[in-house]
Amino acid sequence: MSMRRPIFTTVAMLSLLQLQCQLAFAQTEIADYGRIGYAAFLTSTVTDYQCVSINPANLGFSPVTDVFAASTPIDAGVERRRRSFAVGIAQGGVSIRSDALNKSRLLDLLYQRGSATKFTPEDQLQAASEFAGKGIRFNIDMLVFGFSYQSKRYGGFALTVRERANATFRLNEGASEIIFQGRRAEYFDSSYTNWRGDTIGIARRPKPFSQLFEGTRLSLSWMREWGLSYGVPIWIDGTSRINLGVTGKFLQPYAYLDAEATGTDFIAHSALSPWFGINYGSARTPSQIEGNAFIPIGNGFGGDIGLTYQSQTLSVGISVIDIGSVTYNGNVYSAADTIVNGIGTTGFGSYNLFEEAPKITGEGNYFVWTGLMTTTARLPTRLRVGTNYRLTNRFEMGADLTIPLADVGTNSQNIVATAGLNFRPFPWLTIGTGLGSGDGMEIFIPGSICLSLFGGSWELGMSSVDISTLFTDRLPVVSANIGFLRIRI
Repeated sequence: MSMRRPIFTTVAMLSLLQLQCQLAFAQTEIADYGRIGYAAFLTSTVTDYQCVSINPANLGFSPVTDVFAASTPIDAGVERRRRSFAVGIAQGGVSIRSDALNKSRLLDLLYQRGSATKFTPEDQLQAASEFAGKGIRFNIDMLVFGFSYQSKRYGGFALTVRERANATFRLNEGASEIIFQGRRAEYFDSSYTNWRGDTIGIARRPKPFSQLFEGTRLSLSWMREWGLSYGVPIWIDGTSRINLGVTGKFLQPYAYLDAEATGTDFIAHSALSPWFGINYGSARTPSQIEGNAFIPIGNGFGGDIGLTYQSQTLSVGISVIDIGSVTYNGNVYSAADTIVNGIGTTGFGSYNLFEEAPKITGEGNYFVWTGLMTTTARLPTRLRVGTNYRLTNRFEMGADLTIPLADVGTNSQNIVATAGLNFRPFPWLTIGTGLGSGDGMEIFIPGSICLSLFGGSWELGMSSVDISTLFTDRLPVVSANIGFLRIRI
């Protein structure tokens, strides 16, 4: 069964609402979604259930009266009462970026239109050239449900349920040719026909995966996350406080693929829910799951921990998120370093990489698999550091750093830095923008608009990770996120 329906239909529906806009923060890290309100800084700012997987210490923020304009002898001012409860349902987003494709071809992939849906041999040759030494990243984060309560003195807690899907495909020249062209790649200089009538590509001077695919990383992860968070002030002095927060996460994975070639070694692991219907050929595994149900193929535990200093005008936060691991115990396979030869596939047939990637596990394709009882993978642990300063009731500025701490395929590859400014011209409107760089992106310009309606009880917004890609064709970041049902009581 194809992943196209749940993944790319969702992407297209979200994107139709507004191309490259996000109902969320414009992320300091491209994998963070569903956060409404700011353009370039989150770690020391975002609160209630939105701070889960950002900085749980911010649940210790005290709900206070929102003063937009102070009262004067002539004017009564503008205030909004404090709100302790927050509820969000069905909000989240999708982001896709690539240094291999220009914006028009990335949009073809996103909307699954034109040649992106079915490759000709010429399309496969072009794709092999485009992805040589380059790649593509997907991030999907859907908040199914979020709830939080924050008290004035005793901290706050949050419950969240999220669907998280991430994929990273970075190919060297050899991998790009073979993955997109299969047996027609130049590497295979001979062929034969097997007993079933299939053409099999043969290399007369074969190389091992570790050498031929050196620098290649293929990673795919899809899991459901159940989170319980608590943040509490551990020190209070007048209007200043220090908050400590923790999050515990129970994880249910549905898809996992991680393959890496280093030049001296090659290791690959795969575990997929039986819903995907992948045929591993003659390979057998003791962790086999029969049937075709969409069920978890393991479980895991993770956590976040954070600390935030807060005063009337200044906040400074630090957190470590996604600490932990996942153990896969269903349909688990591994592949070691072997000679690349005897491939029968004709290569990827489209740019639907979520659909094509599992084909790597199929019979007669790329790797020779053996079964395992279990395998364990680390979560993409990250360190976040951020600060924000309130200049006036209308202006706020801040900055964030996100630093990867685990060498995981779906994690950021280097530091991401952002800085920005929020402007609030009216009580119900906040506009933000800034600058950022890192994780394969050069300079990007986040932008956001947040609406706070009915006295602040309903919030919605739109933002773009990089508003410059609306007008240029360079290293595009296409993203969309909706979450209209965010209620504060």
